[in-house]
Amino acid sequence: MLGVLATLAADHIRWRRERTERNRDTLRAAFTAYLTALATAKDTFSRAELSPERVGKGHIAISEHGVYAAQQQLELVAQPALVDKAGHATLSVLDFHDAVVAGHAPASPQYVHAWRAARQTRAALIEEMRKALQRT
Repeated sequence: MLGVLATLAADHIRWRRERTERNRDTLRAAFTAYLTALATAKDTFSRAELSPERVGKGHIAISEHGVYAAQQQLELVAQPALVDKAGHATLSVLDFHDAVVAGHAPASPQYVHAWRAARQTRAALIEEMRKALQRT
């Protein structure tokens, strides 16, 4: 009887460990997909040409890079605080897009502000992602 209980306990512990690892892998994959899509969009936007008629329409361009799809994936697996930070990161990249297509030069205060804001929101998001992976 004791042997059966010990085996059941060991199986339960192993099952929990495997489940935790699967959850961590799922989070890691969602985080990587989102950060990759966001970085691709931001890099592309940094090379965008002046186009005042495209100001405020970055949501179309950002969806072409899969950012919204990756963000929706995060909504399914991540905690609300992390999803909120991802939303802020997306918005900051949209603001960066608008600064570039509005014609602000890389040395202009508007461009620098938008670039720094995108960088800072991404850094805050990555910190939240690290915490989530440690908790899992």
